[in-house]
Amino acid sequence: MIYTKTGEYAIRAILFLARQPKEALIMSSEIAKSEDIPAHYLAKILQRMAKYGYVDSYKGRGGGFKITELAKKSSILEIVERVEGPVINLKCVTGLKECSDETPCPLHEEWAELRDRIYNLISSKTVNEVAIKYSETLKKTKRRR
Repeated sequence: MIYTKTGEYAIRAILFLARQPKEALIMSSEIAKSEDIPAHYLAKILQRMAKYGYVDSYKGRGGGFKITELAKKSSILEIVERVEGPVINLKCVTGLKECSDETPCPLHEEWAELRDRIYNLISSKTVNEVAIKYSETLKKTKRRR
């Protein structure tokens, strides 16, 4: 993908929370198990998401995490960039040290087009939109079994 494991795990965790009943508190261990994410790594990601207001964190017995309205309305890009920084790799796709419009590599134009399309896609889709589509896909998959 276009981002690191941290970004991937953040997306998987926030989409998992988005698919839960509105008031449900979900323990990080449940998310980690369901999404096959290392528990200690996920805990750090969830802490960052709580810091930025994407999840609410409740400590103690019966505690856990739940998604916020801010996160539901945020784009996939916003979530990932808060957790890991800029996601689109602006480096040359062929690995050249110097690649620009003035000194392009052989794939410069095609990569720029593709990079822009990816950026536009993940910046235009909200967590809620993706979670709804994800739930629909899961339902279809279960029906086929």
